[in-house]
Amino acid sequence: MSLGQDFIPRSLRIRPRIFMYSLDTLRQLAEQRAAGPRPSFTELHLATAIEIIGQQRIGRQALSQRIGLGEGATRTLIDRLLEARLAKISRRGCELTRSGLSILRQLTSKLGPKARIPRSSITVGPYDFGILVRRAANKVSSGIEQRDAAVRVGANGTVTLVFKDGQLRIPSAGDSKIMESPSVVEQIVQNFRPAENDVIVIAGGDTERLAEDGARAAAWTLLK
Repeated sequence: MSLGQDFIPRSLRIRPRIFMYSLDTLRQLAEQRAAGPRPSFTELHLATAIEIIGQQRIGRQALSQRIGLGEGATRTLIDRLLEARLAKISRRGCELTRSGLSILRQLTSKLGPKARIPRSSITVGPYDFGILVRRAANKVSSGIEQRDAAVRVGANGTVTLVFKDGQLRIPSAGDSKIMESPSVVEQIVQNFRPAENDVIVIAGGDTERLAEDGARAAAWTLLK
């Protein structure tokens, strides 16, 4: 049964106007400034950094390793978070401000569970990673946009699954139910607990990093 908005915890309810403001803020922070070189990070890197910093206070070197950016680019990324008053520095590392936590809540309202996925008949790489995007089924056509976004960041490809009428479906296969791998489907449903019209994007890559980066990039296409 699909739960209505009234049954969704308040902290996870999507407020469209505030959510779009949060996305616009991240886009602006990732844009090239009038002076200086073009930043080597995107709004997706910023969103990932906010998610990581929101989980624990962290130093620049550790954050650099977690998001896969060089230390110079990570320094610039942190500087922009500081300038926008989304983060602050303490002796224990970088942490989010109240405004940063607000953006994190908005991202969490749309992006659900994330998990590594074992190889199976529906995965596309040696390593696979999945992310749930809440109530995004209307933004999926054939899954090609998600695949292309994942490939651009180094992944091998994606499979995009839509949860409709209590079933996982693959839009690229004519909206057909996944029938050939019931055990795989059961495991995915247990991991992500999708509700009606949720989307799960699973990206495959030659490394765990590329698989996760691909899944994040694919999921990001469903937020715009």
